[in-house]
Amino acid sequence: MNIPELHLPTENSDFIKNPYPTFEEFRNITPVFWDEVNNLLFITRHKDVRNIQTSKMFGTTHSHIDNFESDIESSNVPLTYVGYKRSEKYESYDFFWKSEQFSLLNLEGELHKGLRGLVAKAFLPRSVQKLVPFMEEKSSELLIKNSDSEFDLLKDYAQPYSISIIGELLGVPEEDHEKFLDWSHKIVKMYDFKVSDVDAENAENAAKDFFDYAQDLLDKRRENPQDDMITRLSQVTENDVRLTDHQIICTIILLLNAGHEATVNTLGNGLYGLLSNEITQNQLLKESSNMTDVVEELIRWDSPLQFFQRYVLEDTEIDNYKIPKGSKVAILLGSANRDPEVFDNPSELNFDRENKDHSSWGGGIHFCIGAHLARLELEVSFKQLLSQNLNLITEPERTGAFGIRGYKNLLVKAS
Repeated sequence: MNIPELHLPTENSDFIKNPYPTFEEFRNITPVFWDEVNNLLFITRHKDVRNIQTSKMFGTTHSHIDNFESDIESSNVPLTYVGYKRSEKYESYDFFWKSEQFSLLNLEGELHKGLRGLVAKAFLPRSVQKLVPFMEEKSSELLIKNSDSEFDLLKDYAQPYSISIIGELLGVPEEDHEKFLDWSHKIVKMYDFKVSDVDAENAENAAKDFFDYAQDLLDKRRENPQDDMITRLSQVTENDVRLTDHQIICTIILLLNAGHEATVNTLGNGLYGLLSNEITQNQLLKESSNMTDVVEELIRWDSPLQFFQRYVLEDTEIDNYKIPKGSKVAILLGSANRDPEVFDNPSELNFDRENKDHSSWGGGIHFCIGAHLARLELEVSFKQLLSQNLNLITEPERTGAFGIRGYKNLLVKAS
């Protein structure tokens, strides 16, 4: 069966504002489609997205498989589906790729297993739990600071809140938090479908500055160890194996970009969902037993990350559509999270859902390593935000990006 051809209109502002009707339309047509404009196979349904997230037949890279590229080049795979070569557009951006080289998101096989095991030993649950009083204090401090007037929830609250927590975890001096924000904003623009030359150059420069800064901070922690994650990353061992400087720096960059950007956008998307649906704190207390359920449902309802790409490592099928080895697929997390085959009335916020198996945390070996930190940050934050009786001042505008879904600003005021 030929794979249907459709186009995901990521260049359309109405689609960016609300992609979910298009997801529903495409999901009803097909579980997989080829998009000539975006040069990708897209996966629309929950069961297939979750399978790809957990199956070893799909991977974020193919570098752990011997002769993968030569096998593809000698096969009859349709060239339109092949996505294993690095884009020529980014070949000159060495520091950006250097910052990605040992990111857990981009590794598979034994290298991923070894690196994740070492990082997990440094990312201790008790070290995260110890941050809860700091989270509560920082959230309260920012809300008190903005209590007398309208404020931008993202710029005045979510960004400083999130960057302070990741900075506290890593051991980054408070005076350098603004640098971290700037670098993060520039680097994550490389993760969308279409990247301008200016944004790519800015991301490259930010990656270089971030890499140099992280190396300097790592050197200081080796000379003068502290009770922070950078110190733990530099000291952790497994069978006499240690993390290299390059691996530690890539992990620092990943923790900042994934932790900060996702948290900020979940706070923005989630609070807008609550306020636009006129859901009050009293309603939540009646409808839901804990903030954990609230956080999981808000992430499902409007995921801060809308897609993730995977290589097909073995010939496979999705609903009788043949997907050849070497293809590159994009799993649509937002579409999977609104699949009515799994979630009743998926467009509605329901904090008592029994099925909480959304796709936003990833799955399998790539399940989000910082999920426990993010959940705590969000639970503390939403609890305090809801106690303020906030109101929307104006309808917010989306950033324009599809992959990382968020708002430019979110103006609110306590009543």
